[in-house]
Amino acid sequence: MVRRMAVRGALATPLVLALGWIIAGSQGALSAGVGIAMALGNLWLAARVLGGVAENNPNLLLIAAMLAFGGGLAALTAVAFALRATELVLFPVTGFTLIGTHLVLVLWEAARAFPVTGTTTQ
Repeated sequence: MVRRMAVRGALATPLVLALGWIIAGSQGALSAGVGIAMALGNLWLAARVLGGVAENNPNLLLIAAMLAFGGGLAALTAVAFALRATELVLFPVTGFTLIGTHLVLVLWEAARAFPVTGTTTQ
């Protein structure tokens, strides 16, 4: 699942980088790239934790999910503070890209896993 999300993220990266370049020049493109890398890294980290726990001790899966979520948030927060201190990236562009990439990739995967079939509007 995360592999599919990473491939989709890689396919969308040129478009997002171009959009960042259009919005804020080279620093905007760098910021967008950092946001995508942070989102994909966070998804990969969570998948590694959950996959390892699911293989070894499925009874601890709920606890592992909460720890992966909290650990991911802590890691993203630490990276965000470091980025704000360096002023290498435009933080609003990085933040919007991070949140948007996460949201789009997770919803895209959910739509694939749970397709809507047989719905009619009346």
